[in-house]
Amino acid sequence: MNIRQLPTVFKEDIEDASLSLLSEVNDRLILIGGWAVRAHLGDSHGRFTLDVDGVCSESDLTSIRQRLMALGLKEERTDWGVKFWSKYSPREPVPDQVKSTLKAVELRVEISGPKTKDIDTHHYFEFSLTDFDHKEIAYHRKDAALKVRVPPIETMAAVKLGLPVDFKNNHDVVGLLQVCDVDTVVKEILRTDDWREMVLRRLPKLMGRIQQRGRLENALAIESGIDVSEHVNKLRTIGSSLSQ
Repeated sequence: MNIRQLPTVFKEDIEDASLSLLSEVNDRLILIGGWAVRAHLGDSHGRFTLDVDGVCSESDLTSIRQRLMALGLKEERTDWGVKFWSKYSPREPVPDQVKSTLKAVELRVEISGPKTKDIDTHHYFEFSLTDFDHKEIAYHRKDAALKVRVPPIETMAAVKLGLPVDFKNNHDVVGLLQVCDVDTVVKEILRTDDWREMVLRRLPKLMGRIQQRGRLENALAIESGIDVSEHVNKLRTIGSSLSQ
């Protein structure tokens, strides 16, 4: 069993535990991962997210480190930044059939500087530490919401289009492009380094996988009422604009 197959009660508990960690550092961090997409899309995001991914300045990282280490999280240096993590402790009775899956779950806060690099190339995408939106993310199991800082939605679409094509990134791209201004997305892609090359490299696979019957992102898009052909046309439009 993988995490996505867990009963809803545990997925919601894991997400709330992740949000609780985020609440300790949300004033120092700009979210850039799945939680940032959730902040923009709300319930229509439609996928489970676990890791807190963010960017910050070096001085803010010092404060974040102090806060998270005080909570007992462990720290690991990585090629792209720093990871803080702890084991997830369920707050619900755990049936035997999910014990091994839950035992392996880690709550992670993964942070880099504003210039995030693709690990296989020299290309990078640079986030602004001053241009961000204020959003809220609702908890599942209490009547409350966490205030967060996230890049503008077109920035999130631009970076997601250049990331490796896995289920999560493909699904996020589908949701973001439903509400983005495509011309602004193209401008954001062209704004930093040569992220254009990364997007052009990923687009054929993005288009192929979302159209492939039986793939999870295709099924979720159809269940959400998304016109897959229209979405693919948006991807083609972005590709044409970047190829000029």
